Amino acid sequence: MNRLGRLGAMIIILLLAGCGRQVPALYRFADLPARGTCRVALLPLVDKGGYPRGAEILSRVLLSELVTSGHFQVVREGDVLELYRQLLLYPNRQPNQEQLRIIGGRLGVGLFIGGDILEMREVKSTPAPETGLTMILRIYDGSSGRLLWTTYHRRRGSRYQKVLHFGRINTITGLARQMTREVVRLWRDGGMQPCTR
Repeated sequence: MNRLGRLGAMIIILLLAGCGRQVPALYRFADLPARGTCRVALLPLVDKGGYPRGAEILSRVLLSELVTSGHFQVVREGDVLELYRQLLLYPNRQPNQEQLRIIGGRLGVGLFIGGDILEMREVKSTPAPETGLTMILRIYDGSSGRLLWTTYHRRRGSRYQKVLHFGRINTITGLARQMTREVVRLWRDGGMQPCTR
């Protein structure tokens, strides 16, 4: 089989395997720090989906979910952005491991949460708007900058429809809120310990 044929077969296998995946999916690369995860910092998310102000919307919703869960002390967004400015980092790019180590030392955080928006869409259609969101969220160690966990999540607003139009999520903010709730719940179920004050 030639090289192009093998590549095509690999893509088809990956697409078929991706269709049956449970989401959100949690991938663990290393254990969370034993010293606890009380203080976390949310890094600016990278928007690869092209939705206007998509990264800001998802960042604010995720920040809100982390704070309202009552289990984490979240570093203020302005403190993180000030360090980005001091280190001459672009907010639309994820810092490398060395930069994360420096930021973690200055902020005194146990974990960083960052990630990418792969797709974010809200299409006005009849009879109801079509919403969709695909994101990858990553958890990094605050002291070393190492990648610990990655979470992949993809949903459409129609996924939550129960009967007729009830339950359907028609706004991108509502869909982001529901999806971040699911991700935070998955992290807690996966072993992320809440802050014991």
